[in-house]
Amino acid sequence: MRLARNAALSGFVLGMLLVLSGGMVAKANEPIPVKVGAYEYGVVYFYQDGEPRGMAPSLIDLLNDFQDEYAFELSETSSRRRYQAVADGEVDLVLLESSKWDWENYDVRFSGPIVQEEDLYVALADRGNAEALFSNIASYPMLCVLGFHYGFADFNADPAYLRQNFDVLLRYNEKEVLAGLLAGEAPIGVVSAGFLAAQFGEIPGLRNSLVIADQPDATYDLVSVLSEGSAIPLERFNQLVSELRATGEVERLWQQFRAGLAG
Repeated sequence: MRLARNAALSGFVLGMLLVLSGGMVAKANEPIPVKVGAYEYGVVYFYQDGEPRGMAPSLIDLLNDFQDEYAFELSETSSRRRYQAVADGEVDLVLLESSKWDWENYDVRFSGPIVQEEDLYVALADRGNAEALFSNIASYPMLCVLGFHYGFADFNADPAYLRQNFDVLLRYNEKEVLAGLLAGEAPIGVVSAGFLAAQFGEIPGLRNSLVIADQPDATYDLVSVLSEGSAIPLERFNQLVSELRATGEVERLWQQFRAGLAG
């Protein structure tokens, strides 16, 4: 009886150990959550029919479908709040940024290039003086987005600096910039190429209403900015993005969002 009881007890203990070890393995294999910050900017992140859309959510989906080691999760922020969100570890990274956009005072890491974007000067076609406007943009009022960085200002986004040195009208987002331009609030607007492409696709006749300067305000690589304690190491993130870019899906998706600019 004692032998049978001991054997049963040993079997129970062994079974419990197997269950516990199996649970530990399952837990160890769960994907590591990575919080990805995104804010409204061009076709990088925007709302359509009340739902978040754009390159950032699409890239998150691509990354999650491509591997199961990490679970990338969208975490909305704003253009001005994103710095502290990364610095404080509120998010692990912000997708599709530029290293030139006031990050020098924060302990962050930059990924390799993901896609390339540019900001464009636009004016109303019926004004008839676009060439004069674009030849000396600093002499005219301009509609810009609060918190955005522009080449004409050496990427200084401080509102006080912009107002002191340029005749700028700051708006909350690029839609307000375009609306202000069409309403005649200023002769020049500055918008991203991706945003303008999307608007050309959505608004019939808009292309004929605008003139785009031959020279952009700025052309820049969009990277990701990672916090010091990011759940995903910089080297691993770069590896994933590099492998994903090699499939051609990243560039295909980016050009799809910007397709309305051609033609």
